[in-house]
Amino acid sequence: MTEHARVVVIGGGVVGCSCLYHLAALGIKDALLLERDELTSGSTWHAAGNLPTFSASWSILKLQKYSAALYRKLAASAENPINYHLTGSVRLAHGRNRMDEFHHVKSMAKANGLEYEILSPSDLKDRYPLVETHDLQGALWDPLDGDIDPSQLTQALAREARLLGGTIRRHTRVTALAQKPNGEWLVTTDKGEIT
Repeated sequence: MTEHARVVVIGGGVVGCSCLYHLAALGIKDALLLERDELTSGSTWHAAGNLPTFSASWSILKLQKYSAALYRKLAASAENPINYHLTGSVRLAHGRNRMDEFHHVKSMAKANGLEYEILSPSDLKDRYPLVETHDLQGALWDPLDGDIDPSQLTQALAREARLLGGTIRRHTRVTALAQKPNGEWLVTTDKGEIT
């Protein structure tokens, strides 16, 4: 039996479930996620779960800002126990070039509505008395860095995607992909075909 889906997402890790969630949030109701085993059974289950917002790339900084806001939204629901912790982080600069990078990133972050703080060695020592500062040029404090449970995040994204109309099929192995002459894709699984 052949079924149809407008979009087929292959893989039920955090990236696949995020794709399905965002497709469903855009109103694409006939999106289907296929997972060969259980959600998070691939690399997601042993990911570290670090969530930096620091980046010298404009695009990555915007993506990380968006992600942090999404995680706060998901964590606000008791239905999504994702263990999201805003711990903040301090990045150390041993040289002038690194301090220049911190100033550059701080200005990019500010333009994106994020507030980082540049710390002198003495500021750093005041906050963290055990830090050795004799060889430091300074530091950067990022209050939005944190961590999350990747498996729980994946389950929360899957839950929200389902609520928005997305469909997830576990234990469905993709065995072949082929583009038909009309441009449509044929996804062959161990349970049938999807166009």
